[in-house]
Amino acid sequence: MGTPRPSHVVRARISRLTALRADAYHRFIFRYAVLYFRTNAATHGRETFMQEAHKGPGRPYRVGLIHVVAKGDPVIDTQDIVDFKRGMETIGYREDVDVVYQELYGNRDPDLVQAHADALVAWPADVIVSFLTNANIALKQATREVRIPVVCWATNHIEAGLAESYRRPGMNFTGFSYIPYNNWAKVRLLKMAVPGLTRIGHLYNPTYSPAPAVMREFAEAARTMGCEMPIYETLRIEDFEPSIRAMKRDGCQAVLVGPHALFNMNGDVLGKLFLDARLPAVGNQLSITRAGGLATISPGKKKGWPMMAQVVDQILHGADPAEIPIDRSMRGPTTLNLKNAGLLGLQLPSSLIDEADVLIE
Repeated sequence: MGTPRPSHVVRARISRLTALRADAYHRFIFRYAVLYFRTNAATHGRETFMQEAHKGPGRPYRVGLIHVVAKGDPVIDTQDIVDFKRGMETIGYREDVDVVYQELYGNRDPDLVQAHADALVAWPADVIVSFLTNANIALKQATREVRIPVVCWATNHIEAGLAESYRRPGMNFTGFSYIPYNNWAKVRLLKMAVPGLTRIGHLYNPTYSPAPAVMREFAEAARTMGCEMPIYETLRIEDFEPSIRAMKRDGCQAVLVGPHALFNMNGDVLGKLFLDARLPAVGNQLSITRAGGLATISPGKKKGWPMMAQVVDQILHGADPAEIPIDRSMRGPTTLNLKNAGLLGLQLPSSLIDEADVLIE
């Protein structure tokens, strides 16, 4: 028989064995838990876990949806609301179970839009989603005292007084906007399309809050690319023809159309006038491009609204909109009207045609 080990050695070995057994037990429990959750996810589906994730104030979350125009407006696409709600559904929010919506349309009536904004604050909504700049302005007024978070699209959040900066909004508004240099892209498009371009007229209506900032960006881009940009203030339909005649008189070779509902709603009239005057026109308004304009560079809303569902989800789970950067990463589609280009006497370079997302032939 061997020499008996001292008692302290025996105790140390027992302690090591106990520790090893405990470690093995913990590993077993961890593996069992992983297997259980994987099996549970496969059996019950993603919705089971998302329902747990979306448990909030003991009731479905309240999300207000506000648009300036009427549902199904022929010029402004209200499909954006459907796209947003689908985005919410994709991340697990079931309508009337996890979330209830109050969906309001302003019919282009500023007083009605303001009343809708006030109603969503009084409801009260947990988050409000706003689909156009004029609704944002109404919500800015409505949320002065009750700082309900707002997720919105805007041409320029800073110019509209909705944010201190894009990186850190600092207020109760966040959302998404154009990519940086979007307006520079419009000037570049005209430079590529119109040989020898040195003078571009700007159709301008300053009564829309983002319009002055857009005008400044156009002017800076035009100057940088070697062009002059006289401004033609146009406040009424009756001003369309005089403004376009003045552009031709002043030697303008193309037009940059500023943002305004007046131009959007009368795109068929403006497009024909530009075509008759042989002035290639570029702007945000697809209605103008269809009727006689050269091109539209649109906002990236088709990508943006489903992504904004994730921003709403963050806010519902406690994130501060003042700290959520405004997204300017989503490039919108470029639409080129090749038929109108031919009628305008333009031979577009193949590189420009290749850049387009949509061609009208």
